[in-house]
Amino acid sequence: MKKLVVGVSALATLGMVIFIGNTAHADTTKVEYSVESDYTLVFPQSVNLLHDNVTEMSVKTINRNLEPEKEVEIRLTSGLKADGEIELERTGATSDKLTSSIKSNGTSVTVANPVIGSFTGYAMAETEVSKIEFGIPQGEKLAGSYSTTLVFGASYK
Repeated sequence: MKKLVVGVSALATLGMVIFIGNTAHADTTKVEYSVESDYTLVFPQSVNLLHDNVTEMSVKTINRNLEPEKEVEIRLTSGLKADGEIELERTGATSDKLTSSIKSNGTSVTVANPVIGSFTGYAMAETEVSKIEFGIPQGEKLAGSYSTTLVFGASYK
């Protein structure tokens, strides 16, 4: 009887070792959650240039949530006539033109580098990214309306 009890005890101990050994080698589980970068750019639909002073325009973001070390760069992709200059055409007479200077944050916007601003990080409130300044229109100011279209683009880097 004593041998039977020792044999059962030994078998039970062996079973525990095997059971404990199996749980000690469990795999790991990685739990993940991902949120994609997001932002909204805010541009005015139109700007009326002043005849006697610089005109300002703000480019803003709202609901900005970018990944760490990522950046959004905003460029003037169309509408620049020359370095630091835009050209406005007279409605009904396309040969009549006025020019205006254009600066971003106090620096002339150039053809070679038309970047007007960039931003990173997180900001839910409306936040200014760039202040665009248009100079007083120059040229022969004939009666009528003058306009041009500026096109902006953004790249996520």
